Amino acid sequence: MAYSVIIRAHEATPLIFRAVQCLRAQSNPPLEIVIVDSSNTPETQAGLRVLADVHVLYGEGEFNYSRAIHLGVAAAQGDHVLIHSSHVALLGAQLIEQTFQQAHAMQCDVFYCRKGSAVAHDKIDESTFDGRNGLANSCAMIPRHLLLQRRFREDVFSAEDQEWAAWFIREYKGSVLRLTSPLCSYENPHLNIQKKVNEDLAVACFVNRHERWPHNIAARLVRAALAFVRRRPDRARMHWLVATGLLATYFSSPQRKSKYF
Repeated sequence: MAYSVIIRAHEATPLIFRAVQCLRAQSNPPLEIVIVDSSNTPETQAGLRVLADVHVLYGEGEFNYSRAIHLGVAAAQGDHVLIHSSHVALLGAQLIEQTFQQAHAMQCDVFYCRKGSAVAHDKIDESTFDGRNGLANSCAMIPRHLLLQRRFREDVFSAEDQEWAAWFIREYKGSVLRLTSPLCSYENPHLNIQKKVNEDLAVACFVNRHERWPHNIAARLVRAALAFVRRRPDRARMHWLVATGLLATYFSSPQRKSKYF
């Protein structure tokens, strides 16, 4: 199966070099690696250009994940595109080939890989989609024609992958294979509370709108209080920020930037 890899990058770190090395070592290697470069220094651009088969400059303007993805989709030549984070390393050389085969056997047009302690293959469809398990654009294989037919929305400031999955599963009647494997390594050094808060707010605003209902906001506040009592300040803060953020959406649309963490 011919596929192009799209990597969004704003810096040239050892992690992205490792990611590219693992991709090129696959038993079914990519047709090309497209790097969408949102860096702003000639040195970084030169480093990323060495790694890429196709180097695409993001250009001027505020960074947006969805726009970066579709700049890569427009430049790609493969029938499928693997949207791949610079923080992911596929440690198994047959991971892509075997997952293509498994997806075909399970009649799934889309698949994604995530890190886990044990191997599992789960089919996500209308009966099992919960708004958070539909896709992960850290490592997601999608037929290119689907992304040309229906783009990731630029107004979705986070969880744009789940919003797209909601369309694909509910409206397109599609199915997604989720591969969980210890061979899919995710090593983002910048994970933080705000990233989780933004994702939860985006899911509530764009995917599972019932999460904005008053009783669900109240439940978040209760969870924040319980976490505080149990001396889990980070978790308490997360629930508090989500609850207050959801309350704020009743007065104005959420205005948050799509950003790297």
